Amino acid sequence: MTPKENLHAFFEGKNYEWKPVGTDKKSFQPEEICEYVARAFVKQQEPFDNAAKGGGIGWFGIEWEYEPGAGGSISLAPILDEVSEWKEKMVFPNLDEIDWEGIAKKNADYLNTDLGIEFTVFTGYFERLISLLSFEEAAMELIMEDYEDDIHELFTALTDFYIDFAQRFRKYFNADWCIIHDDWGTQRSPMFSPEVHKRMIVPHLTRFVSECHKVGLLVEMHSCGFIEDLIPNLISTGIDSWAGQGICDKRKLINLYGDQFKFEVITNPDPKKPLKTKEEAIEFADNIFDEFKDKDIMFWTSPKRCGSMEIYQTVCQELKAKGIAYRKNA
Repeated sequence: MTPKENLHAFFEGKNYEWKPVGTDKKSFQPEEICEYVARAFVKQQEPFDNAAKGGGIGWFGIEWEYEPGAGGSISLAPILDEVSEWKEKMVFPNLDEIDWEGIAKKNADYLNTDLGIEFTVFTGYFERLISLLSFEEAAMELIMEDYEDDIHELFTALTDFYIDFAQRFRKYFNADWCIIHDDWGTQRSPMFSPEVHKRMIVPHLTRFVSECHKVGLLVEMHSCGFIEDLIPNLISTGIDSWAGQGICDKRKLINLYGDQFKFEVITNPDPKKPLKTKEEAIEFADNIFDEFKDKDIMFWTSPKRCGSMEIYQTVCQELKAKGIAYRKNA
């Protein structure tokens, strides 16, 4: 079974061989999509220097600036004074103007893989509202009854656009895994109540997930911050997984909701005790696997969090090997 096949089997409730790990996927975010350049997240066959070339005008006319300390971009001046102006001032990109077949041809070798192809939808709902209005205005208007209809109309239009975009990635690039990016929390709490979240965001995210599933796309939520109180709402959307930050108690959440949802467990070494040898990496992976071996979870980490590509690959290889052995003997 290939990593791509195993990924789908795991999340689609079929017989799988191992719990998916980070090296089972590869990102594809080509420079022809202006949003990827603006957000400094281009990943493609031809090398691209995100630090040097990242930033600029992205979707809807929003300008972004690359911030080296954050390793990504921040939005600059808002383009709306209030959300009711969105129909007048927002210009939605014409996806028909993109040479999708040309991009596929240009990246043919990169896309010729048995790994799952992943891409990101920047930026979901609340973060998009922030980039249009400013944080203060977005936070206020999201909870005000006077703006509710305008926000729902905007989020409906955004969902239509995001569905079209995601389904083209499936059609032209045989993508498997869509990450929708929308941070909902601070380090202490969600930025809005579960009731507001359920009323204003959940219906739109649910429709997005449903339409992605219809064409065979798996969907991950990227949402940072302390959002434990929003997890029941997130599960209700039908989304496949969520890779939240370590400030959320994943062990507690898995015990509460592990029978309803396939969490991603971030397997990052303690930064105060970095892994320096292959033997240390294997021991670390073994301990993580043994803790979660009976749970349907996905293991996630990154070269940056592990300290080096070699340590990252060793951790993932050991997690995969342990998973295959465990499934065979189960």
